[in-house]
Amino acid sequence: MRISGYGSGFGQPGGERDRAAAFRARHSIGQRVKGRILRRETNGLYWVQVGEAELLARLEVNANPGDQLLFIVRALTPEIMLQALSAGVEAGDLTGLVQRFRAAREVFEMQGAAILTYVSTIPPQASLRRDAFSQALGRHQESAQQLTKTQDYLAQINASLAAEQNAEALYEPWLLPGLRRQEMLRRARADGTVETALSATDPACGGIEARIISGASARLAVTAERPETANLVLVELAVITRELLGQEPQLLGPTRLRPSPLGGVLGELFGDVPTWSSGGLNTRV
Repeated sequence: MRISGYGSGFGQPGGERDRAAAFRARHSIGQRVKGRILRRETNGLYWVQVGEAELLARLEVNANPGDQLLFIVRALTPEIMLQALSAGVEAGDLTGLVQRFRAAREVFEMQGAAILTYVSTIPPQASLRRDAFSQALGRHQESAQQLTKTQDYLAQINASLAAEQNAEALYEPWLLPGLRRQEMLRRARADGTVETALSATDPACGGIEARIISGASARLAVTAERPETANLVLVELAVITRELLGQEPQLLGPTRLRPSPLGGVLGELFGDVPTWSSGGLNTRV
């Protein structure tokens, strides 16, 4: 939802700026807010009441006057943007959301296999791969829609995280397009460093996990089911890490990955989880 104006201040720059400043002062990125649909304009925009503010917005979900929606604050500058959570999913059901994300990701990676294979031919530079991925995705509407669904579940996961977890779930398949079942978890640690954990599967080395610690210095630790065949992935991870952090990481591994029932790093967001014979979370919806 992109906010276009603020109540009676819409069309009046001073009033709009004041309301925008007030909204920014009271909210933060990732915060969940409740909104009620007030009415729909003839141009297709909706008036939505969030707290005491009335916002004129374009919605990406179907809604009727009186409907209550839950939104995530996605951006505060240069524009205020809110993302509506899809109906029918309880935002607090973290385990269920992870299951749904993984199921949607599986479908996307099957539908978009040709896109990911193409991006794999691009040198391991984040900006180049992201641009190539976006251009290729623009030519495949079905894959684009499935990725949007996948990212929507991810946004709901992030909205469900308790503030004390200091964590953000990510899915950026263009970074390492040769890997499948990718998921990332970024955490702020008590010592001031940031840990980014990645789990995925690789055709050569099987299950793989990478943990990047960034701060005054950087470390990259890699474990794999078959570490003796993980050198190519290790090199690619090191190149991407070096670019994104702007510093040379200390490389640790690859060492052997220990079996885990969590099905990926997102399983670290909750405690005991049910396991199935597949060795991970049930991904059926």
